[in-house]
Amino acid sequence: MKIKVNDYKTNEVFKFIRQGLNLTQEELAKKIKISKSSIEKYEYGTVNYTFETLVKIANAYDLEITIEKKDK
Repeated sequence: MKIKVNDYKTNEVFKFIRQGLNLTQEELAKKIKISKSSIEKYEYGTVNYTFETLVKIANAYDLEITIEKKDK
């Protein structure tokens, strides 16, 4: 899965990651040990998630987080 995050809102990116892994909010919450309500808030954009949360997902599902300089 590859997502260009600059093209989306942060809450959309979080939801794309979860859906790309074919997980429910509850399954993801349980796996990374946070509440389902936190997942809901991240996806609705009422609360911003941290980079630490992304790292938890990456570690739990063997994903790679890459930050690259944009091509101009």
